[in-house]
Amino acid sequence: SCYSIGIPSVVMALSPGPPPARSPLQVGRSEIAVASRAFAGRAPDCRPEHTGLPSRGLAHTARVLEASLPLLCGVAIAAGSRRLLRGVRPSRRHRDRHSSRTSWLAAAKASAAQAAELDARPFSWPKWRTFWACFFGYAVCYFTRQSLSYTAPVLKVAMGWDGLSQLGQLSSLFPLAYGSSRFLGGVLGDRMSPKTVFALGLTICGSLNIAFGLSSTLPQFAAFWFLNGCFQGLAAPPCVKMITNWFDPKERGLWWSVWHASINLGGFIIPFLAGGLAEGFGWRYGMIGPGALALLTAAICFAVMRDAPEAKAAPSVSPASDSAGKSVESKSKEASKASSDDLPLPSMMEGLLLNPSQWALGIAYLLVYVCRQGLGIWGVFYLLHTGALTAAKAAALFSGFELGGLLGNLTAGALSDFLLRRAGPNDGEPGQRAKVVTAYFLATLLLLPALARCPMSMPWLQYGLLCALGHFLCGSQLLLPLIAAEVAPKNLLATATGFIGWVGYFGAAVAGLPLSWVVQHLGWRGYFTVLTGAAGLGVLFAAPLTGLRSWDQQRALEKR
Repeated sequence: SCYSIGIPSVVMALSPGPPPARSPLQVGRSEIAVASRAFAGRAPDCRPEHTGLPSRGLAHTARVLEASLPLLCGVAIAAGSRRLLRGVRPSRRHRDRHSSRTSWLAAAKASAAQAAELDARPFSWPKWRTFWACFFGYAVCYFTRQSLSYTAPVLKVAMGWDGLSQLGQLSSLFPLAYGSSRFLGGVLGDRMSPKTVFALGLTICGSLNIAFGLSSTLPQFAAFWFLNGCFQGLAAPPCVKMITNWFDPKERGLWWSVWHASINLGGFIIPFLAGGLAEGFGWRYGMIGPGALALLTAAICFAVMRDAPEAKAAPSVSPASDSAGKSVESKSKEASKASSDDLPLPSMMEGLLLNPSQWALGIAYLLVYVCRQGLGIWGVFYLLHTGALTAAKAAALFSGFELGGLLGNLTAGALSDFLLRRAGPNDGEPGQRAKVVTAYFLATLLLLPALARCPMSMPWLQYGLLCALGHFLCGSQLLLPLIAAEVAPKNLLATATGFIGWVGYFGAAVAGLPLSWVVQHLGWRGYFTVLTGAAGLGVLFAAPLTGLRSWDQQRALEKR
């Protein structure tokens, strides 16, 4: 209606001729026109001669203003009505700010959820990047651990040492320090960033290998090698923690085996690396080369590793999911919560130090290390005694032990998973893995006397026996920490692996100086007698563990 009033008035005002008759509405509008003319500086009764303007032009302009006023009023009324009909809304600035904040939060949640979903995929790049960094990084860490074993023959000649007592002292100092650091590494792995602990340990071990290569006296050798053992334990527990965070329990056993095979890969390469450098350039380069490689590897691992799937996700978004759709960490949290509702989680004293199963596993692990390290430290010297021409050739022959260990890790994990799938609902899950350990100890018990009686004219048979011994000993070395982790409480997983490593490395200490004394005074026959006796005791300690149940199975029975 406002538009119908205003538009004809404008048309009439612009048309020539005398003004039409004024309606009551137009009479009211005339008062506004008078006010507008007064605002322009002209009174209502002013005559044309006072302004110097033609009277007809002023009248025409006044009529245009009067006629257009209804149109302007109509537009204003229509706009106001539209505003009232739609309701009162926030200002554009407030709406933009609110919408931008809402969209930002939604985008952040969506991106975090997308990142977690990508991490949950079986072939997630961060997952496999972290795993292979753990694999190759730990293999290089093994370089720094075994570099002295393959540099020792050249070092012994260069230093003019007559017997094996000096090397025995160095070999015994290392495992004592390493066992203690394994326990410390487990505690730190549960309380700090695993990748930081791993990179720090590898950096320090590489630096100490270089410092050893630049030293010249036995006290310096002993000090640097002891410190190397003190920091070697910072590598394994963080890797265990990261693998546990990234892999579902249904696949964890297999990939645990693959990761553990990095020890054998490192053991297979280090005889050629350290032994070759020592033979070709001198014993110092046999220590400096692995140390420099460790420094480079530590920097790469720190750059590519991720602690867990949720490391780059929002706190409100769950971490990487397993095959069932739930995240590994959320599962553990739910299990811990359920356990805390019914039964409290035990302390370290109750869950580890006073747990007879953990001590039995630790002693079995000790016996594995007596055999494995006994062969690893003195096996090259035994091959030299049987007729190997040079230290480099003896090291190459002994590489069969590490190659067999690489295969043993894979078969041990696969065989234990096979028994686990065939087990009944009331059978203990870790007990199935203990059955494999028992069988491997028994095979070691039979193979050691065969190696002792193998003629020196048959190096290919020696290589095959060493390969078989590495297969069974490294398979047992793999499964025992995994059993300890499955039996341990959820809040002590990394600490349990550190604890069993601490107990087990007393066996490596026995394989150092005490075993060198046995070789010097009782000969190689006494050496093999000690190793065979350790394998027999391993059978006795592993056989009763075939009925062990996991932590979840124990809790389920206690709730009943």
